[in-house]
Amino acid sequence: MKKFSSTGDFKLAALPLAVSLMSAPLFVSFASAQVLEEVLVTAERRVESLQDTPIAMTAMTSDNIEKRGISNTDDMFASLPGMGGYSAPGSRGITSLSIRGISGGSPANISLDPAVGMYLDGVYVGKMLGSALDLAQIERIEVLRGPQGTLYGRNATAGAMNIISRKPLGEFAVDVTAGIGNYGQQTLKTNIDFDSIGQVGEGAGKLNAAVSFLSKERDGFYKNYSGGEDFDTIDRQAWRAALRWQPSEALTLDYVYDHSELDEVNTLQKTVGFTEGPTLGGDRLNFLRNTVLPSATGLASAPGADPRISARWLPSIQKTIDAYERILAGGEGRPSGGGVEVTPTTQSEVDGHALTAEWQLGDRGALGDVTLKSITAQRETETYVAGDLDDIDSSLDANGIGVYNDGLHAVLLQYYGGSSGASFPGVDALWTAVDQLGAGHSIQDTLSEYEQLSQEFQVVGATQQFDYALGLYWFEDEANYDRRAAFAMPLAGRDALRYTLETEALAIYGQGTYRFAQLEDRLALTLGMRYTEEEKALAYDLGAVATPFGNKPAQALSRDENFYNFSYNVTVAYDISDDINSFIRYATGYRSGGFNGEVFNDSFDEEIIEQLEIGVKSDWWNNRLRVNAGLYTYQYDDLQTSVLESSGGGVTSSTINAGKADRWGSELEVSVAPIEDMIVSLAHTYINGDFEKYPDTCANNQCIDGTKEAKRGNSPSNKVNASVDYTFASTAIGDFNVFADASWQDTWEQVALSPSVVANTPFLYTNSSMDARTVVNARLSLSKIPVATGDLMVSLWVNNLTDDDYPSYGLNFQGLGLISEQYGAPRTFGMDVRYRY
Repeated sequence: MKKFSSTGDFKLAALPLAVSLMSAPLFVSFASAQVLEEVLVTAERRVESLQDTPIAMTAMTSDNIEKRGISNTDDMFASLPGMGGYSAPGSRGITSLSIRGISGGSPANISLDPAVGMYLDGVYVGKMLGSALDLAQIERIEVLRGPQGTLYGRNATAGAMNIISRKPLGEFAVDVTAGIGNYGQQTLKTNIDFDSIGQVGEGAGKLNAAVSFLSKERDGFYKNYSGGEDFDTIDRQAWRAALRWQPSEALTLDYVYDHSELDEVNTLQKTVGFTEGPTLGGDRLNFLRNTVLPSATGLASAPGADPRISARWLPSIQKTIDAYERILAGGEGRPSGGGVEVTPTTQSEVDGHALTAEWQLGDRGALGDVTLKSITAQRETETYVAGDLDDIDSSLDANGIGVYNDGLHAVLLQYYGGSSGASFPGVDALWTAVDQLGAGHSIQDTLSEYEQLSQEFQVVGATQQFDYALGLYWFEDEANYDRRAAFAMPLAGRDALRYTLETEALAIYGQGTYRFAQLEDRLALTLGMRYTEEEKALAYDLGAVATPFGNKPAQALSRDENFYNFSYNVTVAYDISDDINSFIRYATGYRSGGFNGEVFNDSFDEEIIEQLEIGVKSDWWNNRLRVNAGLYTYQYDDLQTSVLESSGGGVTSSTINAGKADRWGSELEVSVAPIEDMIVSLAHTYINGDFEKYPDTCANNQCIDGTKEAKRGNSPSNKVNASVDYTFASTAIGDFNVFADASWQDTWEQVALSPSVVANTPFLYTNSSMDARTVVNARLSLSKIPVATGDLMVSLWVNNLTDDDYPSYGLNFQGLGLISEQYGAPRTFGMDVRYRY
C-alpha cells in the first residue's frame, strides 16, 4: 500500500493531459541514467516529493541553479515559467517580481509591500529592497505559484519564493569557483566546511561550521560620454557564516549570518522619445523649433532686452533642439553609451541573522510524530541611490549654457513674453535658481533604511492518516526614507521628502491533510486557515522647498490604521495511480493596505485574491517522461496598482486600489529523457485578462474610461521556456556536458495606465510597452577531470547568445516629457573553473 505525503495529490481523471496547462515546472530534473530524478521540497513545512505536492510550483536544485548561472533574483526572470520581473530603474539590487500576472509594483518604494513573499532559509524578507544581491551557496530555490495565504501569510497574493542555503557538512570540504568573462568580469565564490567538533549526545554535543564568500566585478556595458565611470557595472561582495549545533539527536540549532554589499553604477536610462505636451501644442520638439526659438530671437532684438536672452537662453534653446533631435534619430534600441550630469550609482548593504531551533519530540500518541520549530530573525538594509534618471547631459558650461528641459524653456518664454524681453525680479529669481540647481530633467538623491524582526513558532506533526502544521508568527519592521530628488529643474525646487513607516503584524495559522484509508490513501483533503492582525503607522515630514516662484511650506502628518484578514485554502487531491497525481485547490491571499510614503497623505486599502485551480502531475515511460499541467482562474479585488503621477514639476509613483480583475491562465510543462544522460524540457504559460473595474480619470465633466483603457502590467500573456541538458561523452579526461536554455515571451505593458489631468482636462499618455524577447543561454562543461584529490570542472558559458536587443523596463515621465528605457544585458561569455574537495 502506498504511503502519501501530508497533502497527498488528488489526481483528476477528467483533466486531459493535452490541455495547454501546467502545474509543476519540470526544470527541476537533471540528466541521469534515462530517468527523471525525484526532487524533494519543503513547500508545506515538511519534506515531500515535488510530484506529490498539490501546489503549482518550481524547484531548482543546486545543479540546475549552477547550469543556469543563477546567482540572484534578477537571473530567474527568464528561467522560471509564469514569473516576470524587473530591476528598479535608477537603482541596483532592488527587484520587482510578478507571478501569474500579479505584480508588487515599484520595488524601490519601501512603503509598499511585495506581492511575492520571499523567504531566505525560512525567514520572510519584508521588502524587495536589497533582494537582488547575490547569495552564496544556494542549495535549492522553490517558487510556489498562486496565493499562499495560509502557510506563508500576508503579501503572498502572487505566490512565494523560498531560497534555501546548504547546511554545514560536518567534515572538511572546499568548494571554489573562479570565473572570468568579457566586459572584464571576474567572479570568485568560495565555501569552506570545517570538521565537526564533538559528538551528538556527548558533553556539549556536535558543532558543524561553514563559511562562504562571493566577490563579483564587471566593467560597464555602456560608455559614459560625460567622463564618469561607465554605466551598468557590477561590484558586489557577499559572505555568510553558518553554524549547526546538535546537543542531542532530538535537538538541532542552526545559526546563519549573511552580509551583502553592492557599490555599482546603475544601468543607463536611455531616452527614446518624448510624451505629448498638451499645453505646448503637442509635439515638444516642434514647440522648441517653431515657437520658442523664433520668439526668443525676436525678444532678443527688442529694445531694452535682457542680455541673458542672447547670451544664455538662445544658445541653450539650440543645444536643447540638437539634443532632442539626436534622441529621436536614435530611437529605441540598446545604446553604446550616454551622457549625464551626475553618474547614477547605488550603494547598498544588507545584514541578516537567523536562528532556527528544531526539536523532534518523536511519537506523542494521538498527536503522532511531532516536531517543534522556532525561527528567530533580524535583517537590516541600507540603500543610497543618486544621479540621473535619463541620458541627457544638461550640465551647464561656464556661461550657464546647456540643454535645458522644455518646461524651463516654456516658463522663460512666458516670462519674457510678458515683459517684452525686459528683465524683472521674477526672471532674475529664475536665472538664479538655474545657477543653483541646474536645468536638467531628473536627478535622484535618496537614502532608504529598513529593519525587520520576526519570530515564528511551528508545530509539525504526522500520524498514519493525518499530517498537520500549526504556527504562530510575529513580525515588525521600520523604514526610514529621505529623498532629495529634483525634476524639471529648477521649477519644482529640490525635494525634502522624509517619512518613517512602522509595521507590526501577528498571525496564527494551521493546516492539516487527512488521507482516506478507505480509498487506500489515494484521496486526501487539506484544509488551511490563517488569521492576521497588523498595524501600520506612517509619519510624513516634508520640509519646506524653495522654488523660483516662492517656497512650498513644510508639511507633517502622522497616520495609522489596523488591518485584519482571514485567509484559507481547501485542496482535494487524488492519486489516480502511483504515477499520476491530480488536485483541485481553492485558496485566498491577502496583501496588506497602508500608506504611500512618496505621496503626501496617500493611503490604500488591502487587496484580496481568490483562486481556483486544477492540476495534474504525472510520470510516464518508466519515469522518463513527465507531464505536469494546470488551469487556474482568480478574482482580484481592490488590487493595488502603481501609477505614475506628474505634478508641480515632479514625478512620483502613486498607489491606487484599481478595483477588480477576473483572470485565468494555463500552464504546461513536459520533460523527457529520450536517451541516456539527456533531459529535454519545454514549458508554456498563458495569462488572460486585464481589468473588470478600473477607476476613471475625470476633470471638467470629461473622463477617461479606466476599465476600457487599463491593461495588465508587468506580465506577458505568453511565455515559453525550453532547455536541453546532455552529457554527451565520458572520456579519460572527464565528462562533457552541454546545457542550453531558451526563453521567449511576448509584449507586455509596463504599468496599467498613464492618465493625468492637464489644464483641468483628463489626458491619457501613451503607455510604455515592452517588446517581445528571446534569450538563449548555453554552457559547455567538462567535469570529473582527473586530479590527485577532489573534483575539477571547467565550464564555458554564454548568455544572450543571439545578442537579443530588448528593453527590460520603460518609464513614461508624463508631464515631464521624457520616455526612457533600460535594456537587458548584451551577449556575455566567459569561463568558470570549479574545484571541490
